[in-house]
This record gives sequence, structure tokens and C-alpha cells, in this order.
Amino acid sequence: MVGLIVFHVLMGVLGVGILSGVVPTELVTTMLGYLHNTIGISTPPEKQVRMIALVWIGSMIVIVDGCLLLLVFITSLLK
Repeated sequence: MVGLIVFHVLMGVLGVGILSGVVPTELVTTMLGYLHNTIGISTPPEKQVRMIALVWIGSMIVIVDGCLLLLVFITSLLK
């Protein structure tokens, strides 16, 4: 439970940092470049980097929450 709260707080702080401009655009561009190259998709243009990073953060939160919800639901059925 504590890990989930820490995850959400860190993702929120990272999102606010990217949105407010505290995190440099070059760093965000580099990290998105690594992620997109690993997956095999094209990197976004410079002007869309911050919004795409926020979409990735939101997607990660939804994926983690969904997996935990399914885990709890499935294990509750096995009792």
C-alpha cells in the first residue's frame, strides 16, 4: 500500500515538474527518445515533448492501477 502511494506521489511530482518546466526539455526529449527507440516508434517533435511525456506518465498510472485492480479482483475470487 505504501509503495502504491509512493508511486503515485512520484509520478505526480514528475508530471508537475515536466508541466511547469522545472525538468529541462532536453532531458525529457532524451528520455522519450530512449523510450520510443526501445518500443520502435518515432520520437515526437520538440514542441510536443512535454505533452507526450504527460501522456506516458498518465498511461503508466492507469496500467499499474489496472494491473493491481485485476490482481485484487482475481485473488478475491479464488478464496
